[in-house]
Amino acid sequence: MNPNRIPTAARLIAGALGCALVATAALAQPREKITIAIGTNVLDASQANNTSIPIYSKCWENEGLDVTLQPTNANAAMQAVLAGQADFVNMGPAAAIAARAKKAPIKAVYLNMRHNFQFPVVLESSSIKSVKDFKGKTIGVLSYGSQMVQVFKGMLVEAGLDPEKDVTWVETGSGAQAVTALTTGRVDVWGTWDSQIATAENMGVKLRRFTSPYAEKLNFGGSYFVRDDMVEKRPQVIEKVLRCIAMGSATVMANPDGALKAHWKVFPATKPSSQDDATATRQGLHLINTRIEFLKLEPGAKWGELPPAAVTNMINFMKTNGLITGEVKAEDLYTNQFVPAINNFDAAKVNQMAGSLPK
Repeated sequence: MNPNRIPTAARLIAGALGCALVATAALAQPREKITIAIGTNVLDASQANNTSIPIYSKCWENEGLDVTLQPTNANAAMQAVLAGQADFVNMGPAAAIAARAKKAPIKAVYLNMRHNFQFPVVLESSSIKSVKDFKGKTIGVLSYGSQMVQVFKGMLVEAGLDPEKDVTWVETGSGAQAVTALTTGRVDVWGTWDSQIATAENMGVKLRRFTSPYAEKLNFGGSYFVRDDMVEKRPQVIEKVLRCIAMGSATVMANPDGALKAHWKVFPATKPSSQDDATATRQGLHLINTRIEFLKLEPGAKWGELPPAAVTNMINFMKTNGLITGEVKAEDLYTNQFVPAINNFDAAKVNQMAGSLPK
């Protein structure tokens, strides 16, 4: 099996229930095929709301959709959509804004992560207590070209430091090698994101993270993007796909433990085989609960809704930092036209479904 072709709900259920269901499915009306490219190679439990839960609950299937997930990196995922090889891409906004500045027809249709999720962190035992204390220190980041570098530079300027002279930047990559760079003292500060922080904490590393008013303004987080022509030609498909993701988010928040168990049933390879169930569950829940912090709605907001100021702030941020040179109009970069349909579901039934997740 091609690892970039994640099984859909129909295939998973057919494999579990056998040939009788295959025969029944053959008589059913064919579902519309949809491909979602995801800007990460790891579909861990933090991704449950927009991957395993819509599959486990049969939401996409009941909407008449046959959804395939393609995990990859953000740039490859976006290019797949622009080339017509995928219908949606779930990723951070920076690549899309840069592409839009070059006239690429890509548009956000659903805000998934509603808050800044990138943070500089230090060991809990560190003498560093504020961003001002970063002076003279070494900061490890995923790569020099990653968006987080510009976020952290803005935080340094806000604290009265010169990000080009007062700190040293080092590439550490991600995962265990980045954690090791921090714990061994190769770097004093580690720049990373929510699920990586949770993973390090699952390894027993105690961390302290920093944010600032500057960083918190950048609340245009991970979103779903489509081509402009899909907005015009296939609006009902957009509504169906994203309504299931909204329902998935509500489900995960209502029952994180059940969502974790469902995620493991859909993607069994993501359950650690080297850990006892209690440890695997505790660590998986930490991933999910950490992500929930960035999925939850602000008072009065609706699922998928993009605050206009969030889009403007991100565009201005990228212009200020020289990440885009062309002109980008905020209204060209996103639409909230699907928000009413996305939120058109019975919350009581979602809670009921959440209660029926595996125990």
